[in-house]
Amino acid sequence: MIFLYIALAIIGILLLIAWIRFIWIKDRQSVTENKVDQNLALKYAKDLSKMIKIKTLSYDPKINNQETFIQLKAKMKSMFPNVFHVMDIKEFEGQPILLHWKGKKNHKPIVLMSHLDVVDVDAEKWDTDPFSGQIIDDEIFGRGTLDTKSTVFAFYQACEELIEQGYEPEQDVYLFSSTDEETSGPGASKAVDYLKSKNIKPFLVLDEGGAIVTHGLPTVKKPLAMVGIIEKGYANIKFSAKSSGGHSSTPPKNTPIARLSAFISDVEKHFPLKTKMIKEVENIFKVAAPHMKGYFRFLFGNMWLFKPLIVWLLPKISPYGRALLSTTIAFTMIKGSDQENVIPTNAYVIANLRTHPIQNVEQSFNALKKISEKYDIEAEILKSREASPLTDINGQAYTYLSQMISKVFPDVDTSPYVMLGGTDCRFFNQISDGALRFSPIRMDNSELSKMHGHNESIRITTLVEAVRFYQEVIKNNI
Repeated sequence: MIFLYIALAIIGILLLIAWIRFIWIKDRQSVTENKVDQNLALKYAKDLSKMIKIKTLSYDPKINNQETFIQLKAKMKSMFPNVFHVMDIKEFEGQPILLHWKGKKNHKPIVLMSHLDVVDVDAEKWDTDPFSGQIIDDEIFGRGTLDTKSTVFAFYQACEELIEQGYEPEQDVYLFSSTDEETSGPGASKAVDYLKSKNIKPFLVLDEGGAIVTHGLPTVKKPLAMVGIIEKGYANIKFSAKSSGGHSSTPPKNTPIARLSAFISDVEKHFPLKTKMIKEVENIFKVAAPHMKGYFRFLFGNMWLFKPLIVWLLPKISPYGRALLSTTIAFTMIKGSDQENVIPTNAYVIANLRTHPIQNVEQSFNALKKISEKYDIEAEILKSREASPLTDINGQAYTYLSQMISKVFPDVDTSPYVMLGGTDCRFFNQISDGALRFSPIRMDNSELSKMHGHNESIRITTLVEAVRFYQEVIKNNI
């Protein structure tokens, strides 16, 4: 009995400490957003609109659709004459473009980058012409406003104004934009190969990825600058079930589709891959916890006590939580017979995996292959890439970027972020330990959902802050 009392006393003490922390870590800051010059915001929006109007679908060498990128770059040359006059220009096959602004020194070069291509649209589902760049109230609408012509505009405009002011950078500055990022094309790798041949090792590479997100986590109203420090890997796996076929009028047991269905159900019901909270993900919740409400702050503000519970619970209640803690599995395509009355001799399903650094492509594949064998199903990897190297959140590049975010956005807290999708930045991990993914654009969940969706738009005031942000990144890199 004495041991039960001791155990209850320990639990009581731990919960008391957790409750004290729950009260103590409450956010008490009252910093407001920057006041933005509305006239300047409108001017920037009108300029960005010119870029949005040019329909730059991803470059495809099979159809050689580079003409729209040639048009866009011609427009940019007229918009940013100082940039194209002062900087050295290097272009690659398919129209990716790399500009070099020579600094007084070159031991801490930076690369500012984002892509020029966009995904296609279903125009009938838009309220405006998706390539009009229409400005309505305080928003600019059009494909590419979020992803990512706004950031391209912002760092070009930042440099244009600095050059006009007679500014000369202390360190070399590179501006890079690819034309096939949305299709995971090789455009960025060509720029990396070029920089590698020149022995250029950037101190900081800043690509798209995270953003300044409000309401990004439950009950969190505080805007958080989410800085991507890693990209999850990618794999397409084909699972095939074979049979001798036959007529559907006399079906045997365990036909290919039945076996595939049982396999899929097994994977869905008994998630077979590792689940773990790495320290970088834990840091997301540590940064956000003071801004949470109620039991969310109680749980996430006491990770020292509740971490095992959170790791167990989070994937069960949130697809995003699962994605942060594990490799994810999505069954996306299935093929059976070509006739409705014929049992297929070969049916298959495709699974798309986004691999977590705790379990690479081969390990994830082997775990699923082992299950598939129980159902007499063959497995093969069709396409894959590993997760990118992880950028150190205690390193100089992350620290510097955090300082610049605080300088320009005093109402914002900065947090590391695990990128669930892919960007061009992964190529630059080859030449830089400071490859980070962050766009200085404010948005909330409703705006974030427009990316690759209908009625994509951004608030025009975000452009003013973004231009200033890139200027500070350039000017303070000494």
